[in-house]
Amino acid sequence: MTMAGAGARVEGETIVVKIPLCPSDELRRVEVTDWDKAEDTNPPIVWRASGPRTASAKRGVVRLWSAEGFDRHAATPTPVPRTLDVAYLDASGEGRDCVVSPRTVTAAKLKPGQYWTDDGPRTAAQIDARLDCHTVT
Repeated sequence: MTMAGAGARVEGETIVVKIPLCPSDELRRVEVTDWDKAEDTNPPIVWRASGPRTASAKRGVVRLWSAEGFDRHAATPTPVPRTLDVAYLDASGEGRDCVVSPRTVTAAKLKPGQYWTDDGPRTAAQIDARLDCHTVT
């Protein structure tokens, strides 16, 4: 599972992804595509959300398949793909993505507040701390 700095955990039927952001950044949009169809010219977008309105959504905590925290969102895909490519844009327009395997995330042994990453369990603060967030003065 390639998380590219991001982390994920399962809460009930929902996958919660923590996208790494610097303190000055805010999330703008999230799109999830079927990673297994990534070779397609236009892999299908299976879920999207934009217009974060809660503090947690703006800080990169995204409940996939949920409207929670966003102005606009899509319905839950049926079935949920085996491997997800979660792409996101921050307020500056910078985009990144991470690949999430729901099966791997479900099997992870996590403590409350932790997310599964390529480097093992991490908290949201530890995920954000891995970014180089230099402030220009």
